Amino acid sequence: MKSRFEILASLPVYGPMYIPVTESKNGFSSEGFVVRFHRVDGTDWVANFEKGWTRFNLVHEFPGYPNLLVVAGGRCYVMNPESTEPVAIFGIYYEGSLTLSDGRLILYDLTEITLVELNCQFKHSERISWDGIKEVSLKDGLVRGLAYDPIQDADDWKPFTLDISNFEINGGSYLIGREVKKPWWKIW
Repeated sequence: MKSRFEILASLPVYGPMYIPVTESKNGFSSEGFVVRFHRVDGTDWVANFEKGWTRFNLVHEFPGYPNLLVVAGGRCYVMNPESTEPVAIFGIYYEGSLTLSDGRLILYDLTEITLVELNCQFKHSERISWDGIKEVSLKDGLVRGLAYDPIQDADDWKPFTLDISNFEINGGSYLIGREVKKPWWKIW
């Protein structure tokens, strides 16, 4: 089976003109993240995606679903290869991803986690970090990582977990608006 997309190293120098894909719907003249999409009828088209604020690029296919997720420099575009218009656009500074065994995708940026379902619906977590998440991993339905804490002098990175089933967060550095669960034995 032929792939529905191909990541290109640069804009093509011949053939039909590329189509700029942007959040603002305005064309832009710089080279972004370039992807060739292959339609069912055998034709193809080239998209020049406007990038976000990071260096993270990805095209992710969801098993059994027509839409793809394109991450261009941290900005996400839900795309159907049959159309030149994005289905949805979100984010601007995603830095990485993890793939669940069923094909769903977990994205993380500087402050939160996003779960992208197979049908490309997405759900954002509450804020986990003041300004940075690192060492992100996934095991037994829990996303684990470290959240940057610029306030505490003792340790700059605080551990956190996020339960994928209910989006409950434990730990992290950004605790505003969240109840902090203390062990039963702590009274202070």
